[in-house]
Amino acid sequence: MSHLSPECAPFNIGRHRIGPNQPTYIVAEIGINHNGDFGAAKKLIDAAAAARVDAVKFQKRHLPSLYREDVLNETGKYEQHFQYMIPILKKVELAEAQMAELKAYCEHVGLAFLCTPFDLPSADFLTRLDINAFKIASADLTNTELLTHVARTGKPIILSTGMSYWREVEAAVALLRRQQVAFALLHCRSVYPVWPREVNLKMIMKLSRFGCPVGYSGHDIGITIPLVAASMGACIIEKHITLDKTMAGPDHKISLEPYELKRLVRDIRVSDQAMGKNKRFLLRGEIINRELFAKSLVADRDIAAGSRIEPHMVIVQGPGKGLPPNRRDDLIGRFAVRDIPAGDFFTEEDVGETLSPNFKNTFRTNWGLICRFYDFEKMQVYNPKVIEFHLAEKDFNFEFKPHQPCDQQLIVHAPDYMGAHLLDLCSEDETARQVSVQMIARTMDLTRRLAPFFKGRPKVIAHPGAMSLNSKLSADKLRANLTRSVAALRCEDIDLLLENLPPYPWFFGGQWKGNYFMDAGEIHDFCTANGLGLCFDTSHAALYCNAKDRQLTHFIETIRPHIRHIHFADAYGLDGEGVQIGEGDIAFDEIMPLLADYTGTWVPEIWRGHMQNGRGFLLALEKLKPFGL
Repeated sequence: MSHLSPECAPFNIGRHRIGPNQPTYIVAEIGINHNGDFGAAKKLIDAAAAARVDAVKFQKRHLPSLYREDVLNETGKYEQHFQYMIPILKKVELAEAQMAELKAYCEHVGLAFLCTPFDLPSADFLTRLDINAFKIASADLTNTELLTHVARTGKPIILSTGMSYWREVEAAVALLRRQQVAFALLHCRSVYPVWPREVNLKMIMKLSRFGCPVGYSGHDIGITIPLVAASMGACIIEKHITLDKTMAGPDHKISLEPYELKRLVRDIRVSDQAMGKNKRFLLRGEIINRELFAKSLVADRDIAAGSRIEPHMVIVQGPGKGLPPNRRDDLIGRFAVRDIPAGDFFTEEDVGETLSPNFKNTFRTNWGLICRFYDFEKMQVYNPKVIEFHLAEKDFNFEFKPHQPCDQQLIVHAPDYMGAHLLDLCSEDETARQVSVQMIARTMDLTRRLAPFFKGRPKVIAHPGAMSLNSKLSADKLRANLTRSVAALRCEDIDLLLENLPPYPWFFGGQWKGNYFMDAGEIHDFCTANGLGLCFDTSHAALYCNAKDRQLTHFIETIRPHIRHIHFADAYGLDGEGVQIGEGDIAFDEIMPLLADYTGTWVPEIWRGHMQNGRGFLLALEKLKPFGL
């Protein structure tokens, strides 16, 4: 995953974003390794698709435009390398109709079709073919005529910089900027093969000074050098593919065979995940370990409100649930803003870091807070319009009811698990499915008992389930079971909402795999068929889009008609769930306009947001203020 300058100007090639903090764009260079055999070209596309690259690249030449007649027809007059290459180029050139068919085949198997034009007629043909981007070979970096011609199409350009002096690279960049076309530069060494001592990957960082995406086009042997380039921040990795390295032709020996390409793609994707982003936030496991092993500032005696906090009143003890020890100087000398009993943790509130206690007139929509029965009254003081109770199984044995009528609308979130088992309305185990249905029915009955104390029609939120530890489950069976489960529930007086799910959630100390109700299309289809509303979790959706390389904006546009309640949280990577707003991957300035007409209910759902009297939730509300909810 690229980590070049954040000022780098990203661009799209089809559905893929090229630039900083994006998945590495992997191109399988077929070039002329099909040896003029159309069938072999399709096999190479199949191999590239099986390796899960993003694109394949071919080459296109109009030889009469590219070379003088005597070079083509009297090759013996020229040096040995002309005598070797010209007959090969004449043999391997595919017809335009074949190239068009290969492009269609690429699109059929889910790959982008890229191609290098070596002359103006070839560039014009590819323009008519409507390719997503042009690749310009190193040899044409100084070919201002071709560069200008291709730039004027408006298509993005990927430009290799092999066999070029620095001043020539600068001139090419200046030309492309004048043409106002999106472009990327590839570091390249134009020898076949290039040895590790000659690769000079530090040029990736030097090329990044131009403020454009930078990649690596490899003529090296094996997969190590491209993998290192990706870990250094190369946005694009281009590597030749062949069916057999022993075949006749100039590029086969420096190419990867299909099994090697699979390994390269696999390892780059691992590298992408390991690189992460240049944002610092704590993983869930780190937060848990911080609470367990870190220390806090603790009151050594009762401190009355208004008293000056003196050094002898403060000790350092675990766990790490309060103000950390490095804030001691901020605390000493302040006057207590509350009665602090001996043994209580000092918090940010005690050093003057308070948040607005009242958001009553801040939002135009029906905002709310999440709570449990035991902290309901603490959350009520913030005057939310909505209260969402998150139940655990033990809460059914807790005799709870408000002391007086409440101004909030009631939402109840069913338990995620029962004992040592996940709630699973999709389960293929009929007993497990029935027990899960009964749990939702109990949640709805509890909601009916509480509803008279609250305003409006209550809502119940349920996770569909469909999780597994190792195996992949059948979406068709899961959908059918979920349909049966929903049909068994009585919903005439309650809005039952299913919540979209993340791809790799953590339960019981392990990471599970989601199998259903994650994709926007399948959610839309299910809600439409069953007349159900959706609890839209922004964090879950972003994690799924990250995992599947989808656009979150498109996800929201697809499911928007079904949204009846929203959980707002940020997300990081593939499993960083419930991150504070602004600390993850979600571009809220891009997605919030899609919800501009939303008038339903919503809550911030930040992991551990309930601690310190809901401080995480309140901070999320502050961060959501600018979006006009």
